[in-house]
Parts: sequence; C-alpha cells; structure tokens
Amino acid sequence: MNKRLIIIFACIAIFVLTLVVGAVVFSVSDVNILLQSEENVSFDKAKILETSGIKKGQSVFTINSEKASADIEKQFPKLKVVKIERVFPNKVRIHLDTRTAIFKINYNDKYAILDRELKIIDITNNLDSYSQIDLVNITGYTLNQEQHKLGDFVNDHTIDIKALKEVITKLEVKGVVNEKISATFESFEFVTNEKLKMKTALGITFVIKTQANKSAGEQCEGLYDKFCQMGSEREEPIFISYHETNGIVVTPNEP
Repeated sequence: MNKRLIIIFACIAIFVLTLVVGAVVFSVSDVNILLQSEENVSFDKAKILETSGIKKGQSVFTINSEKASADIEKQFPKLKVVKIERVFPNKVRIHLDTRTAIFKINYNDKYAILDRELKIIDITNNLDSYSQIDLVNITGYTLNQEQHKLGDFVNDHTIDIKALKEVITKLEVKGVVNEKISATFESFEFVTNEKLKMKTALGITFVIKTQANKSAGEQCEGLYDKFCQMGSEREEPIFISYHETNGIVVTPNEP
C-alpha cells in the first residue's frame, strides 16, 4: 500500500479515536446544584436541572451557560444563578443564591416584590409571608403589567428608573446592601420626572432631583454622607436635598 495512504488512514483513525474518546471522557456524567445562601430554602433540584437544559451524556463543551442561567432565573424568580461551572472532564456545578426581597410596588390590585436588581421575584395580594421583612414601599411609579411579568427585570429606560438604579448602586458602595436598605429607608416616592423622595426610618427625607446637573447617584452619595455626619438633628423630621448652587442643604420643610 502506498506509504502516503497509510499515513492518511492512520491520521483518520487517530482523529476518529480522539472523537470517540472525547465523546466519552467529556460527556456530562454528573450535575451538582449548590445553594450558596444561608437561608433555608426548599427547591426542586430535578426541576432546576430540567429547566437548565443541561443533560447527562452531552458534551461539556456544548453547554450554553448563558441560556441555562436565563431559563433557570425566569422559571425560578427567587433564585439567582451565580455561575455554571464546568469541572473537567465531565462534571457540571450550578451555583445558586437566593434573591433578597427589598421593595414592594403596586401591581394592579396586588404587590410586586422586587430585589436590588429590580427583578420581580413575587407578585402577591397577601404580604403575610413578608411580615418579618421591612420592605421599602415604592409609590409614584406604575408597573406596566403587559411589559412586566413575574421573573422580569424592571428595565424601563425612564428618568425615574434610571435614578433608582443609580441610587441603589451608590448605596451599595456605601455598604447599604439588601436588608440594610430596608433597615435605613421605609419608603421611596417618585414625583414623576422631577424628584425621588427617600424617607428614612428616622423620619428624615432625602430629596433627589432626577433632572439636576448632578446625577442621582452623586446626589445620593452627598445626601447619605451628610446624613451620617448628623447628630441630634436626626431626631427631627427634616429634609436633606441637593441645591444647584448651594450643594447639600438641610431644611425643615420640603424644598
């Protein structure tokens, strides 16, 4: 036989063998679903695995982590996919965490419960299950029920929502995260396309102008710093706001 043909057949055989071995070695044999939260949350691992679309026997290289994460989070609104990890050669780990309920907002005759990413993690007309949580009440803003369903993110590109997202991000930079937000504030009120009023549990109100020359996040940072510097003034129902000329001001009446 021609030497060249022998080499070609040998290469083909090696290639086929590699494919066969690879198909066996890198086929998913085990999927572990791990919850990273300390909360005692019950969930159906079999249902989560089914929703992910990850199947035993498929190649670890064909797993679409982005789609699997999105499908899980849509089907299980109270769960967050931290990451989907390939453990070579043939194992997969789905790392999950629970979403923390922070806000409540009117949703027709019910309430939509939101987390810090403004994801709708629950829709309910009975808040008994949240009686141990001081949810921050959001008023002055209406969810579009045709656009916002359970498991969706409130992604409206409005001045109000843009300001709210900036405020949440800045509060987290200041260490006010998840439960600390609801421990610090009792309500957020929008005055459409004008300002966001954030009332603290102490009765002090932050007033953020949504169309000022300084961003909502920058205003929030200044207001919060001023709030932290206060002493006995915290006992009075005062207003802290941003003034275009005078910067951060404290007044007894709403500006």
